[in-house]
Amino acid sequence: MRVYTDAESKSAVPQLSKILAGVDKQLKGLKDAWSQRLTEDPANFGKVEIEVHQTMQQAADQIVAGLLAQVGQQPSLEDACKKSR
Repeated sequence: MRVYTDAESKSAVPQLSKILAGVDKQLKGLKDAWSQRLTEDPANFGKVEIEVHQTMQQAADQIVAGLLAQVGQQPSLEDACKKSR
């Protein structure tokens, strides 16, 4: 089974290890930015909290797509997909 990030462009989902490395890099950068904003104005907590939740949701979506792409290469899942069509 092939998993794509965009049905129109048919961009394949990257390997899970690349997704996890990208998420790690993104979170490390955002952690500093979020901390700085809270240090400058603690009243930003509500906005920062929403951004953290949105970022984590996007990361979860990417990780799930990576897992599906990885597991989708297994013959048992390929067979199950063919049977369901």
